[in-house]
Amino acid sequence: MILTGWKGKVHEILEWVTRLAYVNLLWLCGILAGFIVAGVFPATIALFAVIRKWLQKEEDLKAASFFWKTYKSELLKGNAFGYIWVILGLILYFDLLFFRGFSNVMSLIFTYITFIIGVIYICSFLISLSMYVHYDQKIFQVVKNSVLLALSRPIAAILFVISFYLPYYIVFKFPGLLLFFSGSFIAFCMLSVSLKLFDNFNDNQ
Repeated sequence: MILTGWKGKVHEILEWVTRLAYVNLLWLCGILAGFIVAGVFPATIALFAVIRKWLQKEEDLKAASFFWKTYKSELLKGNAFGYIWVILGLILYFDLLFFRGFSNVMSLIFTYITFIIGVIYICSFLISLSMYVHYDQKIFQVVKNSVLLALSRPIAAILFVISFYLPYYIVFKFPGLLLFFSGSFIAFCMLSVSLKLFDNFNDNQ
């Protein structure tokens, strides 16, 4: 029976709540399966890949099977992708600490420059998560294109940050949501925004 009107909306919301809770548990299991260090990036990529399929109306998707298939295939590439961003972030962080250790004008200028680069870095990283699962690109292409997108489309970059921060704030404001929505709700919001933006970019090319 197909539900319409408000009943259909309620059913759709409940279905998404169930899906997100389920895939969030898979995500947490994937992180633990890789002993956190080797699991967090493949699990996150698999999480984004599953939710992307759902948003693209692939209703018959076998979520668990697809999640673990993606997880296994991304153990090497996904970790390489993720730890490139980690290394870049650590370089920026230690540069910022270094420049802040001095009190002259030049160090203050370099501190501000490093901070601005850090903002671009955060925007680029958030963009890259969605871009990684949406396009079939090599790691450095994803990194490069996400940086270019952050620089050339500042409004889009801001939307990516908002789509991350708002669900993050909601989930961590209510600790009872962490087990079931700590990753999946954030990924859902980010992909909901990114898929529309990517489609618009493709149409304008």
